[in-house]
Amino acid sequence: MNWQEQILSKNIKQTGIFKELTPMTRLEKLETLIKIQEAIQTFENRIHERKWSNEFGIGLEFMNIWTKNTDKIHTYNMCIDRLNERFNKLVNTLK
Repeated sequence: MNWQEQILSKNIKQTGIFKELTPMTRLEKLETLIKIQEAIQTFENRIHERKWSNEFGIGLEFMNIWTKNTDKIHTYNMCIDRLNERFNKLVNTLK
């Protein structure tokens, strides 16, 4: 091992970045699936609240709020899509 590898190895160990990767147990996977599902439900609730808020916005004075809510709804949908991807990947590892 040359001096550069020794310094790199020492720095990695000191910063705590280097950890042994252990596979998740079945119970940990199931707990993670529950957390992902709860996050999806949270984003769905936020979407519902934004849509409910947009229903009251009639007129030019509410257009700014409507635009912000629409942008947030789009962002929340992207978050849900990403969480669904993670959920499906994790479900496939259970089989």
